Amino acid sequence: MTESIPALCEANVSRAAIYRVLASLYFKELSEEQLDHIKGLDFSAFDGMDEEFSAGCADITAYLRRKNSATRQLLAADYAGAILGAGMHDERRATPYESVFTSEKGLMMQEARDEVYKTLLKAHLEVNPNLRVPEDHLSFMFEYLAVMAERCNESLQAGDFAEALENLQIEQSFHRDHLLNWIDAYCDCLESCAETRFYQGVAKMTRSFVYLDKELLNDLTEAVSEMVEDRVAA
Repeated sequence: MTESIPALCEANVSRAAIYRVLASLYFKELSEEQLDHIKGLDFSAFDGMDEEFSAGCADITAYLRRKNSATRQLLAADYAGAILGAGMHDERRATPYESVFTSEKGLMMQEARDEVYKTLLKAHLEVNPNLRVPEDHLSFMFEYLAVMAERCNESLQAGDFAEALENLQIEQSFHRDHLLNWIDAYCDCLESCAETRFYQGVAKMTRSFVYLDKELLNDLTEAVSEMVEDRVAA
């Protein structure tokens, strides 16, 4: 039983790392330091993971390969136009809030925000009120799943398989109800309105990993469920 714990923990570490990279891409305009960090990432480790994910990595890598003194400003402008919707009034932009993509009138601060707020509150992961950003922002959702993956590992390493299973089931429900329900529409929107290959790649990578994580969560939940059953039967 314990032989499988390192493999499960490694999967969760990888999940958390990718979610945090994605969270940083959506939270705000990228700094020079962040761009240098992303440029230095070894995306080859994800080759073969998924065709769309690899395509997204290739777009980002190709764009940053030509990084120069104007790159950060070009990406900041694309972020402002495509994601913040700055200066746009008639066209729909890829504003990263679940409420915008799931509410009837496409407005912020709707039912989805309230549901995500309650989820974060229950997990003691309240968003800093000084940010003045609604809780159903994609960055906060990705950070939530990263933290939950780490908490699952803490339970596994402590031998509390029942708690780890409960954690994974909560993740599955959140992933289904607050990511899968709008990620296609969101990524379609971002890919169509982004002007740089970089953010078009971000859209591809985001969509791909959300779907990949559905399968990863299913596999993790099944494995930990078997561990719980084995312990009960022992």
